[in-house]
Amino acid sequence: MSSIMDLINEMEDYFESCSKVPFSNKIMVNPEVIYELMTDMRLKLPEEIKRCQRVIDEKDKIIMDAKKNAENVEKETENKMLELINEHEIMQQAYSEAEIILTEAKNTSRELKLGAYEYADEIISKIEESTKETLFETHKVYEQLEEFMKIQLETLNENRQDLQNRKVKKKST
Repeated sequence: MSSIMDLINEMEDYFESCSKVPFSNKIMVNPEVIYELMTDMRLKLPEEIKRCQRVIDEKDKIIMDAKKNAENVEKETENKMLELINEHEIMQQAYSEAEIILTEAKNTSRELKLGAYEYADEIISKIEESTKETLFETHKVYEQLEEFMKIQLETLNENRQDLQNRKVKKKST
């Protein structure tokens, strides 16, 4: 790069040494000197440009790599955010389903309790009816037994009375 600068300085020195065109700011140059300076610049410039181009290429490569890395990080971040959103949505859905299941379980439990109470009441009602029938039948049988016992008692009394009468008759005879 310093050689190009040297050539530019040399060109500048040459321009300052050139004669001026009268009544103007223009100068008179020797085209051969200018062509020679330009040829030197062309010969030296490509090497400088190559180095600059390599630096620019390296810079572009670094920028491209940085952009790719930034895009990859951005994509990973978006994917992670979507994953978190999905997890959050899945969790919300799971909570909703759990709430529905819990509500259904409570309703089912309440219905089962009511059914059990109704069944128990029905069984108790049947036992009550059966007990009343048994009591009625027992009372009826008891009355029959009582009637039977009264008849037996009367029979026994009659038989005893008959025996006593016979006994009195025997004593008197």
